[in-house]
Amino acid sequence: MKLKKCWSRSITGQTSLNVPEEAAVSSWTPSKELRDSLVDMYRSNPGVNEELRRRLPSPSRQNPVSSDRSENFLNPEPQDWPEALPVSSSSSPAPPPSSRPPGEMQVDTPPSRGSSPEARSSRDPAHDSATPAGHVSPALRAHLDSPPQSRAAAHPQDKNLSLLLKELDALRELNNKLQEQLVQKEKELHMKEVDEELKEEQREARGWERPASLLEEVLAAQKDRDQALMSRLLLANEERDEALLRVRRLQQAAELENVPLQDTNTDLDELLRSVCEADSVQEVQQFGSVLVQRLLSARQRRSDITAQEMKAVMEERDKSVVKCKRLEEELLQHREQQASQEEILRLQLERDAAVEEKHRLEAEIQELRASHRFQDHGRHSSPTEAPPLLIQLQQLSKEKQNVEAELQRCQKAELEACERVRRWVSVGCPLSLTFRVNTPKPVMFSDRTSRRSLRDH
Repeated sequence: MKLKKCWSRSITGQTSLNVPEEAAVSSWTPSKELRDSLVDMYRSNPGVNEELRRRLPSPSRQNPVSSDRSENFLNPEPQDWPEALPVSSSSSPAPPPSSRPPGEMQVDTPPSRGSSPEARSSRDPAHDSATPAGHVSPALRAHLDSPPQSRAAAHPQDKNLSLLLKELDALRELNNKLQEQLVQKEKELHMKEVDEELKEEQREARGWERPASLLEEVLAAQKDRDQALMSRLLLANEERDEALLRVRRLQQAAELENVPLQDTNTDLDELLRSVCEADSVQEVQQFGSVLVQRLLSARQRRSDITAQEMKAVMEERDKSVVKCKRLEEELLQHREQQASQEEILRLQLERDAAVEEKHRLEAEIQELRASHRFQDHGRHSSPTEAPPLLIQLQQLSKEKQNVEAELQRCQKAELEACERVRRWVSVGCPLSLTFRVNTPKPVMFSDRTSRRSLRDH
């Protein structure tokens, strides 16, 4: 583990010298939780140590010198590591691991292993001068004093170490990338938290805007109410002052009125006489005011009387108009009823005349039949007189038919008139009329002379 840490420190030192931007990834310092969450793959992955032990050669195959050297090299003392680091850096200026492509597999052979003892002797004074107070690590000294055979045997071990170092470099780069991504995500998370806080503050500010506007409206309404109240108070004070001034004036006018006016029926002539006989302006004003009041009251009474009379006249006019309309309607109804009654009376007279004429014709027919029978007996004696009698009989039968037809017509007209009267009565038109009609009986037959001659015959 100490060897790994030493190699990692040396490599990180070289990469920091060659690539300074990789050492300082970001100026933003991670939080304590982020530092605690970073994983040390060398501690959390013990399989790496097991892999290193497996790949390294076993101590039984090596000579004691190489075993001691490897043991001292793998487990250096903490105080000897700062001394060994300058020597290794000065003796083997290897390129940094970051400059190698991750896909290539190169074998790093330390250049100091194949050097001659003269080179080592030439480098020993510089090394001795570089070490403080002449202290040199025993492991480094044993490594430098080892023979070439042991160095050749340690070549596979160095190759394995170079491969492991390459893997460590790749893992370190991956770890650095993951750390950068983690730092970036932490920054984004921090920015999101800040944005959420800002949004929350904005929402709170918007939530306080409505109460503030409501408070402003309430204050404005209260201010308007106070102004209206002050204006009402000022108006009430002004009205009170005006009322007090009016009362004071009325009191002064009442004090000036010293004239006794117990008699309310004082004539206008007396008031005029008092005005004429007044000796001062105040008396003239007093009597004049009383006179004006009397005149105004008289005018008011006259106007009231006139208005009442006009109202009564207008009411009478309205009543008379209504009565006239009602009388006109009654007159129209009376005329219609009178016409219908006259028609009914005429039809009744015609019916009576037709009935009488029928009876008369029946009597004449019986007489004619009797005369006909009488003539039948004397037919043998006077056969030449039969045709005129038959002719007269035929004429009488025709007249009878005409009378019957006229009787039927009169009956139909009478029924129609009765139906019309019944409809008027159902409508509500009272029949309160009496008629006095004196008409002669109608003459139904124009050939009275022929009938009389026939009856005489």
